[in-house]
Amino acid sequence: MKIAAIIPARMGSTRFPGKPLAPLLGRTMIEHVAKRVALCTSLGAVYVATCDREIHDAVEAFGGKAVKTSDRHERASDRAAEAVEGLDVDIAVMIQGDEPMTVPQMIDEAVAGIVKDAGIACVNLTKRIASRAEFEDPNTIKVLMDNDGNALFMTRQPVPTCPKGDFSAIAA
Repeated sequence: MKIAAIIPARMGSTRFPGKPLAPLLGRTMIEHVAKRVALCTSLGAVYVATCDREIHDAVEAFGGKAVKTSDRHERASDRAAEAVEGLDVDIAVMIQGDEPMTVPQMIDEAVAGIVKDAGIACVNLTKRIASRAEFEDPNTIKVLMDNDGNALFMTRQPVPTCPKGDFSAIAA
């Protein structure tokens, strides 16, 4: 079974433009992520999916593999999906490009579930939120799950929540 990681990355982040090439302990963010992901024993290949020439060239400069994608994607998952179209893989694992402390064994565990059960189409790693600050942090994705652990909804907002503004407009 051919399993590959896809790491979507772009320079135009709204919260931190240029983040993939930001220096971190002598290497770029994207190099740290790609090299950590490459430590996963279940992966046959690691690709960075990007629309930016600077990222593409930086990835190749440290010996990584880059796949050029459209600059029109609004989500990382769309960029990863485009990259996978041109690859010969059975399972694609999307890893966020801003996770330099990725734990390779966690990815291996997630992949093992898909390999073991062909009925599983998608896996997301989650962990219990440990503090109120983390719960209120919009950088922490909150996942609502059913009793079987299936994700029902994901949001950056604290859950439960309601839209900002006039509540009476939605209560009617």
